[in-house]
Amino acid sequence: MKNLLFILLGTCMMFSQNNRFIYEVKYKVDSTSKDITKENYYLDITKKDVAYYNRLNYIRDSVFTTTGQTPINRLTSFVIKKKNNLSYQNYEYIGDVNFYKINEKAEQHWKITDSTKTVGGYKVQKAVTEFGGRSWIAWFSKDIPIPYGPYKFNGLPGLMMELYDTKKDYYFKVIKSEKIPERYKRVSLEGFISRAIPVTQKELNKLKLDLYSNPFKYIMNGNLTLPEGKKLLLDDGTVLSKEQLKPAEANERKKIKSFNNPIELDKAVKYP
Repeated sequence: MKNLLFILLGTCMMFSQNNRFIYEVKYKVDSTSKDITKENYYLDITKKDVAYYNRLNYIRDSVFTTTGQTPINRLTSFVIKKKNNLSYQNYEYIGDVNFYKINEKAEQHWKITDSTKTVGGYKVQKAVTEFGGRSWIAWFSKDIPIPYGPYKFNGLPGLMMELYDTKKDYYFKVIKSEKIPERYKRVSLEGFISRAIPVTQKELNKLKLDLYSNPFKYIMNGNLTLPEGKKLLLDDGTVLSKEQLKPAEANERKKIKSFNNPIELDKAVKYP
């Protein structure tokens, strides 16, 4: 991986500075469960912006580019930061029909230590910080002078190759890198960005509580039409007819309540 990263870095610094780093992410959705979710997330760093998003969005773009059709799959939140802006745009999908946008700074005050080790053939250095109600440990490489990491993490003199909180609820590690083609467009993300509704964190928390109270309100109030005879496919693969929605509300609340362990723990919603 080291040779690949050096080739990528040299090429991008000379020409486009369009880098993609792929992180393997392991995390616990529910702090009361031992279940671990493992997914790949992409960190795109271009001349214009920094974007962090789930691989599912990349797949959507690839299918759309090839077939002209957008596949139906799970929608996920993502983060964008313009290079000339200190704030991050957090695009949140909470399970209804909308994406919501929150602008906020994500400053981390890092303490760089003398500890070093090797990750993927690179010498990395340890740094620690407090962010989002958690204590974090990052291992960054000065050989890759990119001051970013996964999610909203930033501010170190090198790419964050490995990052985790002290409880090990969230663990990120670079597993691959590649050059982003000049013609590549984030079709899915751009579509969500164009219709995202600006909100504050307080307003978003209220929307989450409202959804918990009425999990299928977007169908019940007519914002999403479910034709007669058709069924609703939930994110977890559950299929429900219109007649099954009301009886399924209790189980849906249980699922919503299980999402109690976000990256920024201090923003976790306190459900009844």
